[in-house]
Amino acid sequence: MIRALGSSRFSLWSTVIRREVETEIGGTFDQSFCDILNTRYMGQLRKKRMFTNEIYLTIVRSGILAFISQWGHFNTFFYSWLNNTPEDVGRALLTASGTGITEPTNGLSMIWATANKAADAFAKQGGYLTILPSLVGFLIMFAVGVFIAVALAILVLAKVMMWVLIATAPIFIACLLFAPTRQYGMAWFQQVLMYALMPLFVYVIAAFLITTMDEELKKVAAAATASEIRLSDISAFLLICAAGAFVLFNIQVLAQGIVGGAAAGIGQIARAVGGMTGFAAPAAALTGARSVSGAAGRIGMAARERTHAGMRENIRNASADAMQNRISSNSLPR
Repeated sequence: MIRALGSSRFSLWSTVIRREVETEIGGTFDQSFCDILNTRYMGQLRKKRMFTNEIYLTIVRSGILAFISQWGHFNTFFYSWLNNTPEDVGRALLTASGTGITEPTNGLSMIWATANKAADAFAKQGGYLTILPSLVGFLIMFAVGVFIAVALAILVLAKVMMWVLIATAPIFIACLLFAPTRQYGMAWFQQVLMYALMPLFVYVIAAFLITTMDEELKKVAAAATASEIRLSDISAFLLICAAGAFVLFNIQVLAQGIVGGAAAGIGQIARAVGGMTGFAAPAAALTGARSVSGAAGRIGMAARERTHAGMRENIRNASADAMQNRISSNSLPR
């Protein structure tokens, strides 16, 4: 089921989603939207004077807009990598562990099958008056079911959200190219990074738990087959399942923490690259001009304040001198 989510149907679903967002979408991934955006952007550039650095930046932006206009580019460089890398990492970890399990989905299926055997063995020990074995079997199924259901729910959520995010990628990548809309592009990038990390965490955790409980699975399966299963045989198995479910419940928090730090680092790198390549020169010149204008304004206001203070002081001194002269002249005998 999980492998089917990454099939070629994604191209169809992404096109359907994009038709709801942009009604003028053509046969290609987003050719019409990018053509309109590029035409309007170039039209605005004809109306203004450009720095040399802005010419380079315009060429780069036009190249990016041309690149994002085709679905094949996204499928090759973005979606295939984001879709296949998490499972490849989990597969590599399982292969290195030497348990004989090479697929994370096969490991989850084995956990579920072992839980069914254990629950069935406990149920056979129950009866009309002894319901405790049946309750233990239900507890086993519940614990394993929660663990596997949470893992599958996170994988399905990440797949569906990745469909939506990649389907709307041309809009938000174009937003990244311009300062007024860059915040929307960065928010989109953070969501893409988060929903790419979530399947990676699920597969890594699943590979770790499968490797950890491999011996417990064999012990539980052997005891269930011999109909001699006891509660002590499944205690470690249930504990590992509970720990895995707890970690899976917190995967989104872990992904958000990593995405926040990565976004801050990417922003700093982008500013540094802009400074080294000269793309930030017009913005730096504008910032410098604003700083000079602000300093000149502050100097002018200080001079004005000093002038007004001197004028007020002169007026007070003149009034005091006039009053002193009047008192002196009136105090002399006539």
